[in-house]
Amino acid sequence: MWKRCNLIGAAVLSLALAGCDLFHKRAKQETVLDRIVNIPKEFVLDIPNLPPLCDEIPGLKKGFADILGGKLYYEEEGHGVPLVLINGGPGSTHHMFHPRFSSYKKFAHMIYYDQRGTGKVTSRDDTGKTYSLRQAIEDLESLRKALKLDKWFVLGWSYGGFLAQCYALTYPERVKGLILGSSLDGLKKVNAMQNNRQQDFISKEEQEAIKKVWAAKDAGKLTLVQAYYNASLAGDWKRNSYEKPASEDLIRTALYVWCPAPGFRELICSEYFNEFCGLDGKFDDFEIPTLIIEGKWDSNWGMDKVEFMRKNHPHAQVEIFEKSGHGISSYDKEKFLDILQKFLEKADKAQIEYKPGNRLTWPKPYSDSELKKIMHTITK
Repeated sequence: MWKRCNLIGAAVLSLALAGCDLFHKRAKQETVLDRIVNIPKEFVLDIPNLPPLCDEIPGLKKGFADILGGKLYYEEEGHGVPLVLINGGPGSTHHMFHPRFSSYKKFAHMIYYDQRGTGKVTSRDDTGKTYSLRQAIEDLESLRKALKLDKWFVLGWSYGGFLAQCYALTYPERVKGLILGSSLDGLKKVNAMQNNRQQDFISKEEQEAIKKVWAAKDAGKLTLVQAYYNASLAGDWKRNSYEKPASEDLIRTALYVWCPAPGFRELICSEYFNEFCGLDGKFDDFEIPTLIIEGKWDSNWGMDKVEFMRKNHPHAQVEIFEKSGHGISSYDKEKFLDILQKFLEKADKAQIEYKPGNRLTWPKPYSDSELKKIMHTITK
């Protein structure tokens, strides 16, 4: 189970790496297809403390929304139809969407947030009792209420796509449109992750170098931030990204994208893989406009995953990006902007009869003994 959860986490970092580099212009960008091997001879220990991109985005509004037992950090920018962005993981932060989604503020009211148990300034729960899939959905609904929005568009990426689907089934009357980017399918009858291609473009030499990085981290010779940064330098970015990120993007990803609270990731993964009943057949009569986005070089799963999503979302619009991995690369950025804008404009005018069927069945809360066991599980 933990290996599968690590695959989800790897996808998060890859998305962040691909996304951060969206607006960097270079004469020739290295891609996974080039198969270049360039491993540093020594670990890089002195990582520059670059500020988060949030500090560099003009006009970005920051605030906190009340949730059960705490507050949720959020950011807003732009005008137009409200669009909330759900980051991946489990365990990532809203930083994975900066700066590339700022360009969409021209036609949408962009809303970023950190899920409970993630980020440096959001609510944490030392008991782990509120770290659950159901609570993640209720926290999102609390954010909507705090922002005084009647309805909004919901965009989820990777694991966030799974949460977006769950939210849309739980509160369909609040969703104007559903956007699933490289989304975790949430299916139980099939497992697209079994066909993952994460090592397809990483040489044996790079694989060994990456193993040495994590061995050094386990031995206490590298911090988590240093490990993420050095693993990426050794070629780990190729697991999901199509193009190689710039150095400053690798640094910011290591510093700000991945910082879950103790036990959060373990609890969410345990519930998802062991307890959750699945989304199979839940969207057969789903009327809300849905856009599914997939990258051809997303190696978290094989391309058969696209067909799984099509079958489970029979009324959805599906778009394949030919030069993207888990995140939309700079090669496909204009296509993505155009598709997203047109989808929002069309879906905003759609007349929908919300149906109450196909609701989710949530797992029972863990007992205190189960919580304690999972909270103290150590994973790599």
